[in-house]
Amino acid sequence: MKWNLRERLQELREGFVTVVRRHPLELLLLLALTVTLIVSLETGREPDVPRSVVMGWGALLLLVVNLLTGRSVWHRIYWVAWAPLVPLYLWKGLPEWFGTPQAVITLAILTPLALLACRRAVANDRFVADALVYLRAAVLAMLFAYVAYGLFEAILWSAAYIFGFTEAGWVVHLSTDLWLVTQFLAVPMLFLMMLDRWEEARMGSSRVMEVLMNWIITPAVILYAAILYVYLLKILFTWSLPEGGVAYLVFGFTMTTLVVKALRLPLAKRTFDWFYDRFSLVSLPIVVLFWVGVARRIGEYGLTVPRIYLLICGMVMSFCIVIFLSRRTGRYLWVVLFAMVAFAAVAYVPALEPERTALQSQTRRVERLAASLGRLDAQGHLSLAPAALADTVRREEFRELYEALEYVERDSAAFARFGLRTSDDLVDVLPETMRDYVRWGMPAAVREMTATLPSIEVYLPHNAGFEVDRGYSRCYVNLTVWNPESCSFENDTLRFLLGTGQPVLEISVPELLEKQLAASGFDPSTGAEPTREQALRLLDYRDERCRILFEQLSVERRDSADVITSLAVHSLWLR
Repeated sequence: MKWNLRERLQELREGFVTVVRRHPLELLLLLALTVTLIVSLETGREPDVPRSVVMGWGALLLLVVNLLTGRSVWHRIYWVAWAPLVPLYLWKGLPEWFGTPQAVITLAILTPLALLACRRAVANDRFVADALVYLRAAVLAMLFAYVAYGLFEAILWSAAYIFGFTEAGWVVHLSTDLWLVTQFLAVPMLFLMMLDRWEEARMGSSRVMEVLMNWIITPAVILYAAILYVYLLKILFTWSLPEGGVAYLVFGFTMTTLVVKALRLPLAKRTFDWFYDRFSLVSLPIVVLFWVGVARRIGEYGLTVPRIYLLICGMVMSFCIVIFLSRRTGRYLWVVLFAMVAFAAVAYVPALEPERTALQSQTRRVERLAASLGRLDAQGHLSLAPAALADTVRREEFRELYEALEYVERDSAAFARFGLRTSDDLVDVLPETMRDYVRWGMPAAVREMTATLPSIEVYLPHNAGFEVDRGYSRCYVNLTVWNPESCSFENDTLRFLLGTGQPVLEISVPELLEKQLAASGFDPSTGAEPTREQALRLLDYRDERCRILFEQLSVERRDSADVITSLAVHSLWLR
């Protein structure tokens, strides 16, 4: 046992020496990052997050260069690869850059893809083995480092409790400093150590992975593919276009299947090989479904930044499907390189900038919709002439126009060409009955329901004035139906308990509504909004026992009858 411990310590020491020898620049950056964060913490200063990220990202970038050049003559580049990080670190605009899509793409997409590609493994089994080595090394590095950190924390705080120095400031500082060392130095060092140790290693098969891939994930993937094919048949028989949102489903399914196909390569026993071997052929109709769905979505609603990135993802997916039609050309390395080029292009080529492209598309959408509604003059300004009640039949188009205007409003110069102050200027000229729909929108199911079931919501105005008779002896406020000890609204009955445990007052809600509608002269079946006077009468209930002022009432028509679906009490007056 003693000899084994000594052997493990010897392996750890040799691994540390190997990491220092093969990754000196990465360790220097990680050490600088750790020391910087500890100094900031100990001196009470806020850490400079963008520059700290540059140091951590720089270490990963140097690792990519180190692995890419290997032991070749090009390895000299590794020793000067840190130089571009210096002007980036000193750049005054660095904090603003971190909030841009370019930063997100660079840090979250391009760098991990570069790490996958730097091994230059053309063979698919070698590429998958390298990716699994990365994953295994990262998981085990975090596991070992954080288990050790957790044990140290347990010992530290147990000793502090036993000997009575839990309030000492140095204990908290030591705990935090050690966490920073674990997170930014120990974990990366263990990762590099395992990466060097398992260089050129291949992941073996395991019973757990075989069961997971063969009998759980693969049947689910095949079932999902069958569902998509049934949807395709439905489209063909009904001769209709696919829903725009189906593009997201197809992309998720296709990329998941390609990942599962790659993870099956190390397995000794594989089932359903016939499906994965022919997946490119099987998925061709599904890819067509993706592009038809994307085309419909863009044709109806124009381009937005998320849809542009969906197009990029679709291009990567289609490229992968096409090259895997042949075993000779199907290489995961080519897919990674193509994805890097595609995302780098939209991030750094000004002509392909997603924000600019989306703004141009939405501007054209505004012009097209405004012209179809007859609200675009010769100068390209939107007409703010009051809309007639007949225009309510075109509220869908007005809703789309408002959505496009809201998008264009992000750019003041592009929005100014339409002659509006804000997009709400369009809503102000519309009939009252369609303003909420145009501004907020609602699901199609709700639109269909409200077409046959008119509903209204009435709220008590802030400046409403009510005269209260002197015949009332008590007044109660802050009554809520959410508090059963206050009042309740259930089984078509409004009950006031007022903290007594027994109802002090009970009112039949259907009778209350009938009385209020008769007193106000308002008819919900017309679909029109009540006037101010009608709303005030609806919210003011009186009988021989009490007077109730309502904060809010919601009324719907169900089965040819008007019902109150929700209410809020402002105050209760008792005689």
